[in-house]
Amino acid sequence: MDAIRSKFEVLSAKDDGSLSEGIQILRRSIAEQISKPQYKKVTHDLTTKTWYLVGVGIVLYFCMSLLITKIYNQSKKIEELQLAGWMYRALRATLPANNANVIWLERNVWAGNKDGIRHCLQFVVNYEDSIRRRHQMEVAAKQREQEGQRLIHESDSIKKQQRK
Repeated sequence: MDAIRSKFEVLSAKDDGSLSEGIQILRRSIAEQISKPQYKKVTHDLTTKTWYLVGVGIVLYFCMSLLITKIYNQSKKIEELQLAGWMYRALRATLPANNANVIWLERNVWAGNKDGIRHCLQFVVNYEDSIRRRHQMEVAAKQREQEGQRLIHESDSIKKQQRK
């Protein structure tokens, strides 16, 4: 408003034919100022819709935390089952029950000693690897034996043919 007053004073001081032109220019600038969007400070109150969204968010949060807890508990059960499987395999590897290894397992693995569990797992892996290697060697020995028998038969048949 002060800018408009100062322009009017300048135009009235000139007092020539440019007064009407200046007024037209001022009208256009006022119309432009009015047509521009006005920026107002907007405040929100917490309506029912906002409280509804907050409630839904809280419910979703608790559902997610419950789901994460269940997944964590399930992973713990899976780990316990895997440990039980390792223990069973270790027992199968060390039977009979009065074996010193079984007593060692009872002291360390069942008590929850972490080093004992790690040693038990390594023991089971080594034992099962040795069983697998032994089986592979027995299969290879049988194949060599069959090949040897076949060669002996062939040599016998060749000898018979040479004698004739």
